[in-house]
Amino acid sequence: MTAPAPVPQGFPDAPLPAQLLQDARTGLERRASRLMTALGLLAVLSGLGVLALVLLVNLGWQAFQRFVALPDLQAQFNLPAGQTVADLIPGWALPTLLALSVMGTAIQMWASLRARAAIGAVRDQTLNPSADHAEALIGAARTVRPWITLGQWTPIIWTVFSLAWLPITFAVIGRIDPEVQGAVGIDAFSIAFALVSIVIQSLPGIILTWLILAAVRRWLDAVLARAQGGTAPVTPVSRPVEGWLLFVLIVLIVSTVSLVISAVPMLVLPALFSTLAASEPEFSDLASVGLTPANLQMFFSVLAGLLVFSGLVYGLLTAMMAWSRGLAANVATILDAPLPRPPAAMNDWTAVPDTQDLWKGPVTVVPPRN
Repeated sequence: MTAPAPVPQGFPDAPLPAQLLQDARTGLERRASRLMTALGLLAVLSGLGVLALVLLVNLGWQAFQRFVALPDLQAQFNLPAGQTVADLIPGWALPTLLALSVMGTAIQMWASLRARAAIGAVRDQTLNPSADHAEALIGAARTVRPWITLGQWTPIIWTVFSLAWLPITFAVIGRIDPEVQGAVGIDAFSIAFALVSIVIQSLPGIILTWLILAAVRRWLDAVLARAQGGTAPVTPVSRPVEGWLLFVLIVLIVSTVSLVISAVPMLVLPALFSTLAASEPEFSDLASVGLTPANLQMFFSVLAGLLVFSGLVYGLLTAMMAWSRGLAANVATILDAPLPRPPAAMNDWTAVPDTQDLWKGPVTVVPPRN
């Protein structure tokens, strides 16, 4: 008889080292705490961001109205006296865009707070399983699931909105003044090209968002099933989530660096406009509508600050992706840790039960044949 071959490292039934399990518990506690703090901070920053957006849109609209009132633009579009390009934009357009932005930000803030509660429920049930914690996790999952579904559909909704908004805007402008529509080169081919471009640009984001959030939902369902007494492992569901979050992490790092780098030219543009205003006569008219070098410097400085602020927000999102990836792995490690076994069964892989050992028991002597 030969002894069984040693079990290779990483075999699912092998006992989990105590130190590895303790590290997973410590990591889960730390990452969950950081994620909950970051989600609360993200909700606050979203509220401040929409207030800044409303202020900037208001200032930008005022500057746009002064800019389109220049005599050269009046002559280019053949507009009657007293009418500007701004008058061709429907009055409901700007309030509608602002209302949609505020609504989207409010939804994002509420979703961040719901995700924060769900992470806390996962942490409590994983580290300290109990009936109360399981009930809290069930309630949190019931609330978060619709938000995950909404997150999957949001890119599709915004794409459809963009596809509908573009031709409607062009149609309204053309109905108000057909000459303006011809002056800016708007025709059926241009509209079709713009619509196809929107679809092509939106399609990768739609697919990736759908797949990533679907993986997160499967992971949450697996954790919830374990809280309800199931025995299915969480690790096979956790690994795709970790892979997708790593992909998002890389994209966010690249985006953060790009935003910070983009802020540098904004500090140089005011000097460029000052030089052009001094050397080119056509730029001198900009001062009459308030676009002086001082105002331009302030505008581009604020824009650079917003880019840096956006970079900081992206940096926060990058850290959140890293913490989320570690949290998913920690939860899977803790929930899939095997139950304690007897020492012989865990450590002595060469042990063979007495009923299967042919060398134990009495020896029977067989007489030789004649």
